[in-house]
Amino acid sequence: MLFIGTTAARRKLLSVLLWGIFGAGLFVQAFAPRLKIRDGAFIIPPPLVSEAQEVNPAEIVKKERRMQLLSGVLTAGGALGLACYYRRVLFRSCPP
Repeated sequence: MLFIGTTAARRKLLSVLLWGIFGAGLFVQAFAPRLKIRDGAFIIPPPLVSEAQEVNPAEIVKKERRMQLLSGVLTAGGALGLACYYRRVLFRSCPP
């Protein structure tokens, strides 16, 4: 079991966690399936269409929107967390 007893270790763990959340958001965005739009209609990728399976375009669009929402929440949440974590470095006051 991991024991986090010191403040420095807790801060390090928080940093790794925030970077992990941010990276997970970018990972979801990079590897999520994309729906292409041509002439005002969705182009359904061939792997999603098979002879034995019925295609429901509403479900495909719903899944795409969920992936985009998940990616946005993870990326934005991680970025805001990192901005708060590194606020002293980012907003260092300049001497006169």
